[in-house]
Amino acid sequence: MRAFLLYFIAFILIYVYNGRICPFVSTLSAQEIGFVVFVPLAISYFFRTVLYAKFIKKQKLDVQAVAIGWGDFLLFVASGLSIVLFNRIVYGFPFFESGLKIFLGALTIGFFVSVDLALEHNRKVMRVAGNMEWTYALPQVYYPITTKFFLFGTITVLLFASLVVAVIARDLYLLGSMSVQVSKVHILLTRKSIIVDVVFIMVVLLGFIVNLLYSYSLNLRMLFKSQTGVLERVSRGDMDDFVPVMTSDEFGIIAGHTNTMITGLRDRIRMMEGLKVAAEMQQALFPKKQVKFTGVDIAASSVFSDETGGDFFDFLEKIGPEKNEMVVVLGDVTGHGIGAALLMASTRAYLRMQAEYEYSPSDLLANANRLLAYDSYGTGRFVTLFCLHIAGENCAMKWASAGHDPAIIYDPEKSEFRELKAHGLPLGVLPDSEYEEVCCDTLRSGNVLVIGTDGIWEALAPEGEMFGKERLKEVVRMNHDKPATEILHAVVDAVKVFQDGEPQLDDITIVILKAE
Repeated sequence: MRAFLLYFIAFILIYVYNGRICPFVSTLSAQEIGFVVFVPLAISYFFRTVLYAKFIKKQKLDVQAVAIGWGDFLLFVASGLSIVLFNRIVYGFPFFESGLKIFLGALTIGFFVSVDLALEHNRKVMRVAGNMEWTYALPQVYYPITTKFFLFGTITVLLFASLVVAVIARDLYLLGSMSVQVSKVHILLTRKSIIVDVVFIMVVLLGFIVNLLYSYSLNLRMLFKSQTGVLERVSRGDMDDFVPVMTSDEFGIIAGHTNTMITGLRDRIRMMEGLKVAAEMQQALFPKKQVKFTGVDIAASSVFSDETGGDFFDFLEKIGPEKNEMVVVLGDVTGHGIGAALLMASTRAYLRMQAEYEYSPSDLLANANRLLAYDSYGTGRFVTLFCLHIAGENCAMKWASAGHDPAIIYDPEKSEFRELKAHGLPLGVLPDSEYEEVCCDTLRSGNVLVIGTDGIWEALAPEGEMFGKERLKEVVRMNHDKPATEILHAVVDAVKVFQDGEPQLDDITIVILKAE
């Protein structure tokens, strides 16, 4: 319906334009002018209907508007050329003085009509794009809105200037063709005619320009609504929809990047859900109940820097012939995330499997390392681990270390710290590594044993200073008379206060054993 209306308006405008601008056409009757204009436009409209049904409608939706725009413009060009040729052949009108002006008028009106119909079809496509298969990727080419407005403005100015020149040329031709002397009256009439024709052209062009600006504003409103609608749903957590990429300008770029963002958010959510499950499973691997050992108060905790971590601790209880022995292990896997968590789970499983029949710390580490080395070979990952065996009512201890920092014991009677050192490579480096087992020491009444990971003493303050082991020892010294759980909390709190809001860069794991 809109196409029919615009073609009818074009017929009226071209009819009026030809009668006023071309001095040769003005010699024809109104019926002849109407016939010469109507027939080419009617044929063009018929061809437009056929082309839309047979060709344009079968194209992809995202190219239909462009095809319609070019199709209508070429049909108007053909109509203008047909009028010029008909006048030349039938009436003998010259090409330059008559044909060029007629063609320029048809070209101008065809430009505005074709742009308007392309914009109108683009709106139709936008209404159905959300319910159809569409492209959501970034546009392959980029035409800024500013460039489109510049080209539209430039073409409009050139067409207006060309039409004004045609008007002036028409009146000068009429003056020059007069056989009588040109009087002042003729000049005034000519000036009036030029003013009337220029005003007519300005009004027509202004009407087309306002119509196109309104039509384009409707398109922009629909694009903006499509964009904001999807973003509003995304803000509510609904990421089932994408923004159709309808244009190759800024709106198309924004729509493409919005779709990329939605895809990234989907992947991020899936990853977060996976990490949440992994974190729950990893937490399930830690001891679920308070560990009890005769004469020893025990507390342990692990605080991850990410959703999942590589630190772990475990207590292998009630082992040995008389079920009065226990093995304490604390490890630190290189890196963070899922990879570290998987290696941590494998290490824990190997240690528990070996502990069913082997209680020696060095043999536990050697056998677990042999299995772990095959899993981690070529990955660059390894595990540092401290393994402590404690037995009997006198809390006799022996230990082994796989490249881990030594445990420390605070003796309140002497107000001294001593370290439980042992040599050995981290687990997973070489399959045939052997581990030194150190014996013997005892955990005497009031002694506090601390096993931790480097996330404690390597924690950073805002100015870049490390927490350090001396601060750790000072916290233990100041709180040695408290239960193991309170000592542990004092250490963790001291680290947080020291960091003063700085992000935790590494996992923090600590085991406290206090002899009662």
